[in-house]
Amino acid sequence: MEKLSPQQNAGMMLRKLIQENYRSQEDFSYDYGMDIRTVSRYINNGINKIDVVQELAEFFDVPFIAFFSDQPA
Repeated sequence: MEKLSPQQNAGMMLRKLIQENYRSQEDFSYDYGMDIRTVSRYINNGINKIDVVQELAEFFDVPFIAFFSDQPA
């Protein structure tokens, strides 16, 4: 199995958090105030902006480092 980049791990963590807390990516994007296309891009291509990861960690009330774990909790 190919090891994911930190950006890809962050995208996977975002997907997991959305699945656990929202009915859809669209519901999350509305709540968070982010375009649905941006949410989709972050999930599929990863998140390469550290400030975005920090804001998402605060929004979901999870540790910042959780976004970079090889095995999202």
